[in-house]
Amino acid sequence: MHANVRSDRLVSISQRPLLEVWSHLSSHSAKIYSSWLKLLRRFEPCTEYAAVLSALDLTTQIHHQCFAKPQALAESAHRQGMDLAERAIPLECAAAAVGLYVESCLPYLMSNRYGHVNWTNAFIQWASVYQFSLLSGYAEHHAVERHSFEKRYSRADQRLRNFSVQLGEAYEKERRRLAQDLHDEIGHDLVVLKLYTEVIALDLKKGDISQVRRKLKESVMLVKHALQGVRHLTYNLGPAVWNEQGFVPAVRLYVRQFARRTRIKVRLNVIRFHAKLPPRCETALYRVLQGALSNVVSHADAHSIRITLVSGRDFVSMKVEDDGRGFDVGRKLSAPPHSFGLRAMKERVELLGGSIQFTSRPARQGGARRGTTIEVHLPLHDFEKS
Repeated sequence: MHANVRSDRLVSISQRPLLEVWSHLSSHSAKIYSSWLKLLRRFEPCTEYAAVLSALDLTTQIHHQCFAKPQALAESAHRQGMDLAERAIPLECAAAAVGLYVESCLPYLMSNRYGHVNWTNAFIQWASVYQFSLLSGYAEHHAVERHSFEKRYSRADQRLRNFSVQLGEAYEKERRRLAQDLHDEIGHDLVVLKLYTEVIALDLKKGDISQVRRKLKESVMLVKHALQGVRHLTYNLGPAVWNEQGFVPAVRLYVRQFARRTRIKVRLNVIRFHAKLPPRCETALYRVLQGALSNVVSHADAHSIRITLVSGRDFVSMKVEDDGRGFDVGRKLSAPPHSFGLRAMKERVELLGGSIQFTSRPARQGGARRGTTIEVHLPLHDFEKS
């Protein structure tokens, strides 16, 4: 506010000679504009912005200042500064444009002996106030942008904190489930197998071969059941299989077991998938696939699924499409308690610099199914392939 008052005073003091300046310069406006445009094009920092900067029309700005309220110059220049900042014109180029305009006008002011000192002083004074107000517009624009960025950053940081808490809870829940599965399935089988082994040792000591044969048969059944439990856990963990089979074979195995378990028809298309992916990309794709197929079983009531994997020199993509009943994506994502799975996929992919798109529309009552598509795109140029 103090700056505006100071600007008004400066311009008010010089307004009368400034009117004479405008009267004199207006008769040379075409030549001044041509000279100014040449200087803008020749001055290297301003070259690519010359067309935008020349639209400032500073001769008209002097005219407005002569016949409008004193505050008009500061307000007009301030708005122009904000507009130039919005259009990403460098601040130094805007300041230089005013200086080059002064340079274009001075020869015409100095050529007239009468009153040229007052004219020049008034003109320089006007240019200083105009330049000051122009740059204050830049400052306000940057302040607004910084405030907006800080708000966006704060919201993103809060979302990340909330997601981290939810992710920690999900990991803890998964660890408890895994521990429970190990205890209930494999642990129980191993305890019973230990008892059978001890009984077999006693029967052998007694020479009761018939009992040994029966216990051995039951022991084999326990071993088979324990192995089945291990396969089930490995199926859910997924990435552990990659060490031996690789990513694509692990996906094929997972899809085959999923189809057998759920009786949903699944078709997997692998296109140009030759290069080995960075481990983080493989993990992200596998987890997104697990989440997508889990959602299909839980919510979609689908009959078939199509999965497409594509890799290029600097990207990898995966698309999962089902023919289920679909859902309202916007409404689902706006309800955090009910969209953890989708948001977990989104966060996992975006942390790697990738993008994920959910496309789905709920089926109309009595209408055809619309299905859901989840498409993931991950860049590979930021990773070191191993």
